[in-house]
This record gives sequence, C-alpha cells and structure tokens, in this order.
Amino acid sequence: MFDSLRTRILAVIFTGAILIAIDGSTISPILESIQKSFNVSESVITWIFNIEILFLLLSTPIMAKLSDKYGRKNIYVLNAVIFLIGTLTVAFSQSFEMLLIGRALQGIGAVLSVLAITIIGDYFDETRGTILGAFGVIIALVYALGPAISGFLVSYNWHWIFMVNIPVAAIVVLLGYYLLPVSKTTDKYAGFDWKGMIFLGIAIASLAYFIFNLSGESSATFQYILLGIFILALLIFILVERKALEPIIPINLLKRRDTLIASVVTLVGYLAMAGTYYFSTFASMTFQLSYSMAAYMILPMTVASLITTPVVGRLLDKIGAKPIMVAGGAITAVGMLILSYASDIYTFGFSLIFIGIGNASIVGNALYYIFLDETGKSQRASGQALLNILLNTGSLLGGAVIASALDFSATGTASFRHVYLYLAVIYIILTLLSLGLKGRLSEDEKAVEE
Repeated sequence: MFDSLRTRILAVIFTGAILIAIDGSTISPILESIQKSFNVSESVITWIFNIEILFLLLSTPIMAKLSDKYGRKNIYVLNAVIFLIGTLTVAFSQSFEMLLIGRALQGIGAVLSVLAITIIGDYFDETRGTILGAFGVIIALVYALGPAISGFLVSYNWHWIFMVNIPVAAIVVLLGYYLLPVSKTTDKYAGFDWKGMIFLGIAIASLAYFIFNLSGESSATFQYILLGIFILALLIFILVERKALEPIIPINLLKRRDTLIASVVTLVGYLAMAGTYYFSTFASMTFQLSYSMAAYMILPMTVASLITTPVVGRLLDKIGAKPIMVAGGAITAVGMLILSYASDIYTFGFSLIFIGIGNASIVGNALYYIFLDETGKSQRASGQALLNILLNTGSLLGGAVIASALDFSATGTASFRHVYLYLAVIYIILTLLSLGLKGRLSEDEKAVEE
C-alpha cells in the first residue's frame, strides 16, 4: 500500500491538512484580542471569517479547473505559496484592512485541502477510503489542540498565533514542490470557462453576502435584491455551462443519481450539522453550567467522531458509501431525538455520542468518496469543487438559520429542544434519501463514464 510514491504524497497532503486545521482552529479564541487591537465593532470583526470563506468559495472552482488542466502539483504548490503569503500578511499586519487582505489570500490558498482530496482520488483507488479517514483524523486532532495553542500564545500577542503557521506553510510549499509527482495533463481543453466563472462568482458572492447579513443588519429590500441577483446569476450560469466545451463546474454530474443524492445530502446535511455549534450553549443554559464546563460537555461527540472517522474510512473501501450513510443518518436522528428530551448531563452526553458517530458517517468522508468514485480524472477536481461549494454554503446557511430560530435568553431552552427535534426529522429524511444510492461503479462503468 505505502510504496515510495504514495508515501511522498501522504507526507505532503497530511502536512497540508495540519496547516489548514491550525488556521481554522486558532481564530475563534483570539477574536476579542484582535477586535481590541484594531478597535473595530463586533459586526466588523466577523469579516475575519467571512472574507476567508468568501474567497475560498470563489477560488475553489478556478483552482480546481486549473489543476485539471495544468496538473495537481503545480496548482497545489501555487495554493500553498498563496497561503504562505497570506499568513505572512496577517502575522505582520498593522491595520485591520491589511489583516483582511491576508485572510482573503489564506482563503484562496486553503483550496489546497480540496486538491488534497482530489490527489487521494488520483493515486489511491482501493485504499482511498482509508486514506480519507486518516486525513480526517489528522484535521480533527489539530482542531482539538488549536484552542489550547491560541489560549497560550494570545497572552503574549495575537500575531504569534499566525506566526506559528509560517514555518508549516513553508514546509508544505517545499514538500509539494519536491515530493508531489508531476501529473499528466490532457490536450482537450478548449480554454478557460470565464463566462461560467463570472456568473458563478456573482452567484456565490451574492448568496454569501445574503447569508452574512441574515442577522438583520441590512434592510429587507437589500436582502431581496441580493437574493434576486443570486437567482438570476445562477440561472444564467446553468445556461452558460450547458453550452460550454469545458464547464468550470461539471453540472452534468447532477444527472447521475449518486452524485445528485450526495449533493443534496451535503447541502442539507451541513445545514443541519450547524446545530452542533450550539451544543455547549444548550448545556450551559439547561444544566446551569459555566461556559468552560459546558465546552467540556462536547467531548463525547468529539471523541466519538474521532474514533468513527478512520473506521468509516476502512468500511468505505469494503462496502461503499450507501450502507454507511444510511446507518449514519439513522444514528444521528436517534441522537438528535434523545438530545431534544435530555433532562440531565448524562443523557446529554449519551446523545452526543450518537450524533458524533452519525455525522462522521453521513456527512463525513462518504460524500468525498462518492464524488471521487463517480468522476474520472479529468473532472475529479472540479467535482470536488462542486462538493466544497455545497458544503460551505450549507454550513453558512445553517449557522444563520438555526441561530435565528434559537432563543438565547435565560428561558430559551425550549427553542433549543424544538430545533433539535426538527433536526432529527431532517436526518430521517436524509436517511431515506441515502437509501436511493446505487453504490460504487464497477471499473468497466468508470471507463465508460470517463
């Protein structure tokens, strides 16, 4: 399994996973420090997250298509260099504007995580589920350590938290340049689909800005305008892509049953998974716990997910995605149902074990596996770009919608219970939807699709 080429590839993509996970897990604990440093409002400080997500969404289809055209190595290294430049910009920023520029560059560079999944699909066939599991475990472990790193370094200066990632980013650049194999490219590309990218970019930007402003800071008229722009741009994008020789996003994938189902599960599943953002708040309000103690109450879910991820990876190689996603959806539904009626901390913790196991199964690596299995090499990165756009859109929309449905006052626990009961119903629907998956393609079928 681990010949010298594959070992070199794993060294690169696993180090890249550490890089992205450090960036994602160390920001939240230092927001207050950055806010005070630049004297900005709470609504403005959220753009530290928003601008990175926006540029990640906008650059993912571009970088994915370029990697299909010019090879994985070239574009992976390019993204690592951009991330390094962004990290340097943020670490030495002396103004909030400069910090945002750095975060935007980091968002572009973060596409290397999408390319890493694509590389796994290219070079690991029979064992790609196992590798995806290991990739997920590395990210989860670093995410668990990230807040501790932030908490320690912020006492010195918040700039140091970004400086930690500078040598890691430099190592990823060097490893990618020297260890990744030069992949073969095809001659069939007629040119870059700039028309499709322009309308896709308008659709993504307008939808993202609409979601960012769901808190009510913008007028209803402005929100309707944004929604209208999104719908119009999306419709034009679909029309353009149907005629494009080399579409920026392979929307023809949605004509296949498994990728269509996986796309719906991704969008709705990540929307529903946003309910996990508020577990510690629910525990604090329901059981009168301190914020720090309530944060520890999430450990059962974290540990359960961490243990389940590599198991799911190995099972994907043996039995495919369908039984795993069906079981995962049912287990998560049970967990959400128990959580909605939890009256003590033991029942609360027990329900989170179910949710951790279930989410790692239905909205975890099984979705990446389906898209890798359903796409040939010439469309693999673009397919992952589509999945990534759906994933991030679902997460953003879910965070905004669920937050608006919750009552965070002292007497608001009933709203939490109602939301988690509704989420249980959503997971039941996702379970039924997953039953429609037809399973893995045979090698002959893959050859025909390619």
